[in-house]
Amino acid sequence: MKKIVVRSFINKVKQQKVFLLFLLPGVLAFVLFTYLPMMGLLMAFQKYSPFKGFFKSPFVGFDMFIKIFNYPDFMTALKNTLVISTMKLIVCFPAPIIFALLLNDIGRKNFKKTVQTISYLPYFISWVVAAGLWYKLLSVDGGVVNELLMKTNIIQVPYAFLQSRGWFYVIVLLTELWKSMGFNAIIYLAALASIDVEQYEAAIMDGAHRLQRMWYISLPGIKGTIILLFILTVSNLLNAGFDQMQTMMNLAVKDVADIIDTLVLRTLQMQSSMDSYSLGAAMGFFKSTVGLLLFIIVNEISKRTMNESLI
Repeated sequence: MKKIVVRSFINKVKQQKVFLLFLLPGVLAFVLFTYLPMMGLLMAFQKYSPFKGFFKSPFVGFDMFIKIFNYPDFMTALKNTLVISTMKLIVCFPAPIIFALLLNDIGRKNFKKTVQTISYLPYFISWVVAAGLWYKLLSVDGGVVNELLMKTNIIQVPYAFLQSRGWFYVIVLLTELWKSMGFNAIIYLAALASIDVEQYEAAIMDGAHRLQRMWYISLPGIKGTIILLFILTVSNLLNAGFDQMQTMMNLAVKDVADIIDTLVLRTLQMQSSMDSYSLGAAMGFFKSTVGLLLFIIVNEISKRTMNESLI
């Protein structure tokens, strides 16, 4: 029986050898950039020294995890990460859904394509360029926003928006929506396209208006997609957006903008500390572990309550 299975497997490999060769570069890249870096997790349990390497650096157990929880900046970064991620979950997660529903209801194809194209474009701009653009717009010295507010007599003197702790989170949410909402709506638009058109036609015949069609046909039709993406979003709760925070943070708002990822980078750049590699690895390991636990919990809740899950 085993010989038959082995022969069958070999025959299938021979038949699909061309496709497997096409697959090989992707598999190698995945292993090289995803699995091999996991060896770095050893540093979280070592007093790592670049000169000794993984196998000769002494193991210290959970000492590095104790250190990061006693590290003053870590608790601030953890709090900021949770605050920013929670705000993004509340504001930025439903925005693409609403945008997709509204866009799906547009009858004029040319107008719809134009709106789609314009909304997708910011996603392909790097955060370095995007942050520079917003710095120019909100600048105290000749910024468009300040100039407009002064000309309309809303303010008398230019206001430093990007140096204001009160305005920082608002700007973070606005820039995140501007950059990602259109692109994130693609998957919802694809799900909406799979809904049978006859359902909408029947609803129109029954006198249902647009909001009713969205509520009773469109939303239930993409419920599974929404739940699956919500699970993934919650599992990434400790990913508050490194690129965005690193490029938009400044000394004036550092106390509210410093997140775990920026702290990890700063820790790894500390040449004066011999534990910098181990502390950075411990922070990253903590973040990944929390993400995994959140994924398991939310996935299980979804499976039991909504009968929808990723695994």
